[in-house]
Amino acid sequence: MLKQKFSLSFVFFILIFCTGLFFRLKLYFLNPGLHCDEANLALNIISKSYTELFKPLDRLQVAPPFFLIISKLFYSLVNFRFTARFSDLILRLFPLLSGIAAIPAFGYLLARLFKNKFVTLLGMLLLALAPSVVLYSCIFKQYSTELLITIITLIIFSKIELKERSCKYFILLGLMPFFSLSSFFILAGGFGYLFIKSCREKSFKNLFYGVSAFSAVFIIYLAIFLIPVYSRYFQDMTHYWNASFYKASGFFSYIKILFSYFLRPEHGLNIYTLVVCISSLFMLKNIKSFCYTVIPLILTCIGVKTGHYPLDERLMIFMAPVLIMILLYPLTVIPQKFYNQRIQAVYLILFLFLTYGCIKFLSPIQYIVTKPEAARNIWEYLDEHYDGKTPVIPGYSLNSNVYYKMFYKNLNYSRFMLINNTGETLGNLPAGDYYIVITGYEFYRNLLGKTLDEFLKEAPKIEILEMKEFIPPHIEGFTEMNTGRLLKIRKT
Repeated sequence: MLKQKFSLSFVFFILIFCTGLFFRLKLYFLNPGLHCDEANLALNIISKSYTELFKPLDRLQVAPPFFLIISKLFYSLVNFRFTARFSDLILRLFPLLSGIAAIPAFGYLLARLFKNKFVTLLGMLLLALAPSVVLYSCIFKQYSTELLITIITLIIFSKIELKERSCKYFILLGLMPFFSLSSFFILAGGFGYLFIKSCREKSFKNLFYGVSAFSAVFIIYLAIFLIPVYSRYFQDMTHYWNASFYKASGFFSYIKILFSYFLRPEHGLNIYTLVVCISSLFMLKNIKSFCYTVIPLILTCIGVKTGHYPLDERLMIFMAPVLIMILLYPLTVIPQKFYNQRIQAVYLILFLFLTYGCIKFLSPIQYIVTKPEAARNIWEYLDEHYDGKTPVIPGYSLNSNVYYKMFYKNLNYSRFMLINNTGETLGNLPAGDYYIVITGYEFYRNLLGKTLDEFLKEAPKIEILEMKEFIPPHIEGFTEMNTGRLLKIRKT
């Protein structure tokens, strides 16, 4: 497809890629402040050495080591002085590049597997405009990279020929878990197909040779990363994600939830789900496609059911290419000759899909940001209006404030921080004036069942001199996770 430089298919390839690129860059340069998870991960890569990134992280964070290393490398290569906003952009650069690269990579994978231009372009379009896929291309977490690794892993599997003995592709497969914690599901499906293929071709020795090379790399991964991290955090993370294990029951329900995550449609989830279930049965005639897609989907559902992998939007982004391939598979059953004879109608349909997708894509684009926080806005405002002497007490807020305060070294920080008990901390303050930066959880934590406003009204010896509230403009109503306040109080 890519060699036909002046064909309509190449024109649509460029149009779809540029459309996906536009929405990702628009959100990237909108540059919302880091939310708590991003800030926690940022503090890890800033404070830890490259070798320490292979060890369990602080602040209940888990991320693939190569994702952390490349992110730290990008962050370290910039030599001039960081500002908070520029720092946020640099941290999100690797996820952005992964999200952009996923679009043409997915087109290449579809072309290899199905050899159908219409399906290839339509699949690229769905990936380019899936709201959640766009969102996680612009967030400093590993989910966009994991989506790209899903595609790369399947491309590598599609290139393996067992008729000749070679280990290079198997070594590459062994590196995939270093980039993606979710790659196990895809690897299991791919190796399942290779086993079936080796039975047909009677090439067990070549497969064993390749699997041995994969295992050598994988054992290193287990020893230096997965086992230490798993033993330290699995129980805590299982407890944290406990509610997500019970969101669905049954294969049909799981798929419906997955589509609600990727496409966020208002209606029609049952139709999508029905098509995927029927298409999965169709794929039994194409064992390669079945192993590459349906097997990882089934294993993921089993992982959720057994409490080993949460059914959460961000942790399921890696399944987007798999689900799209299953959804579109019935179109590949139609002979290519059918499409060639109706080429104008085919490209008209693609154009209408592209136009409709752009019109229906959430606008303004910041509406797809599910966890906007106000911490950065508060610190910027405080820095601009700071009186030069009043002590500043940062709220804990799962380290959003800890991250942003390091950019404002001219402020006079108090030795107090709102971490364990807000009421007790305020009660122990010496007499005097204080700025308090409060975002997220401090509004409702440890205040004896009272809201912050109720607590401050009844708190003895505390006078509010100034208060400014920060709410992201696209958030409807008051939510504890999104808002922030800058208080100036006087303790008498």
